[in-house]
Amino acid sequence: MTLALPPPYGAGMDRRRFLLTWLAGVAAAPLAANGQDGTVPRIVVLSLSAPPDQTQAFEHGLRLLGYEPGTTISIDHHSAEARSERLPLLARQAVGAHPRAIVAIGATAAIAAQQATKNLPIVAVTGDIVAAGLVGNLGRPEGNVTGLSFFAADLMLKRLDLLLELDPQIRRLTVVVQSPPHPTQVSGVAAVRAAAKKRGLEVQEVPLARVEDVKATFAKMREPRGHGLLLWSSPIFDERAGEIGRLAAEHRLVAILPWKEYALAGGLVAYAPDILALWRRAATYVDRILRGAKPADLPIEQPTKFELVINMKTAKALGVTIPPSLLLRADQVIE
Repeated sequence: MTLALPPPYGAGMDRRRFLLTWLAGVAAAPLAANGQDGTVPRIVVLSLSAPPDQTQAFEHGLRLLGYEPGTTISIDHHSAEARSERLPLLARQAVGAHPRAIVAIGATAAIAAQQATKNLPIVAVTGDIVAAGLVGNLGRPEGNVTGLSFFAADLMLKRLDLLLELDPQIRRLTVVVQSPPHPTQVSGVAAVRAAAKKRGLEVQEVPLARVEDVKATFAKMREPRGHGLLLWSSPIFDERAGEIGRLAAEHRLVAILPWKEYALAGGLVAYAPDILALWRRAATYVDRILRGAKPADLPIEQPTKFELVINMKTAKALGVTIPPSLLLRADQVIE
């Protein structure tokens, strides 16, 4: 914004008063650029559960773009605290706050947000944004939802392959799932079950609805050799990534887990894209929307790099020999 001094004023004008008024206009100019009414733009982060590292990564992404949360951009956090029945009300409250955009952590939150509004822009990071029914086309979403999607069902099938490569003697497979499920999870787990049965594995699903139940759920899964574990990615689980990684190791479970944070905490193996990088990237969608872009014109992004992280300390404690083929493909080996 350019402010110009008016023509020379008459001798009777209070020079000091004029200069103070003009400087006040200059100081107000950056605020006016933030919103049509001069206010700081507001966004709402809506989540079933809000993993701190993911929300921090998103805010870090905003800072990299020049925003300062709490100063040049306002962020309201609405978390259902792992109770999905709260999400519809929270989504309506988010819409009622009149934000410039809603940022949804996971498919369950994104679905609730889209049911609450067809007008406000929604930026989501989900497992499969098409299977969840949020968009019909990755290249041109054609609605009010955009964001990033990371092939949740395909990832689970790849993790099953890695699990059997890690231990070909596995005969029982437990899949820990979010409860209640969302459409992506239902179709994805069905695909895993079918693939596992073709390989002669007995499959059981273990639903987990509350983060408070993580410890009790894992206590029931202590198994001898021949038992493998897959964990469906969910904000409910991600909030306790460190605890789940440790519990999987303590209960001697041969597990392929989501996100490297699980393996860093003691889990055996993790395979996924970098979830924190995805959340930093989500900030660019918010930035473009604040600058006037429409979600329908912002293609869905998908990760191209996936990380294989192996915790050798845990492998030794479990007596698991990591095949050389896996070690050679590993992006990170924790000694």
